[in-house]
Amino acid sequence: MKDKILVIKYGSSSLAGDDGLDSAKISAYAAKIKDLSGDYKIVIVSSGAVVAGRAIIGGGGSSDATVNAMAGSAALVVAWQRAFKKHDINVGQILVTYSDIADKVEGSRLRSVIHNVLSNGIIPIINENDVLSDIELARLSYGGDNDGLASKIAITIDANELLLLTNVDGLLDENQNVVFEISLNDLEKIVSLDNGKSDVGRGGMLSKIEAAISADKAGVSAHIGNASADYGLLIARELGTHVK
Repeated sequence: MKDKILVIKYGSSSLAGDDGLDSAKISAYAAKIKDLSGDYKIVIVSSGAVVAGRAIIGGGGSSDATVNAMAGSAALVVAWQRAFKKHDINVGQILVTYSDIADKVEGSRLRSVIHNVLSNGIIPIINENDVLSDIELARLSYGGDNDGLASKIAITIDANELLLLTNVDGLLDENQNVVFEISLNDLEKIVSLDNGKSDVGRGGMLSKIEAAISADKAGVSAHIGNASADYGLLIARELGTHVK
């Protein structure tokens, strides 16, 4: 019986195409996750609602990110549903706010809901409820993009592993080589190496490092790597950046 839980976070840049969401990318991710589903119960934390909404509205989308998120939220989960349908895996959407997690009663309820969904063989697609909470939208302007949310979710549900996926292979040093291990003591150096920003989600590498360290301190093994990489190798620490 599967009892290990893996939380996988995808940033906007990993899901975006030339015009909205890239269904081919999402299908490829679903296939990778299918390969892991025999060993783990999977939770996905997915950005991309704003990207999808801009494409739906057209003309570059609304100047109000909340409007873009509202228009694109359904499209995001439908894209994941279509990708997993090929593998006979059901998924559903859970929208949360940071206050949902922080509140003792609601946080306990969220934990219970996620575990119940997992016990029924369904993969939850979790995203910040941008329409009701502007915290995540504000973080997009300086590099959040659901990294902190993924870490908090992993901690709340006692996950075993956390993958923070992006469009680079991990934290890169001055010579563009992957930094294999990082720790809290390395933060000053990490700030100078913060090199993973994207024009789509603007989720910087620093936010991923902070999220990974936070998860690791709570007992969740955290890994940062490329969304197109072999996830098994990332978990095995053969690829990517990892907390010491």
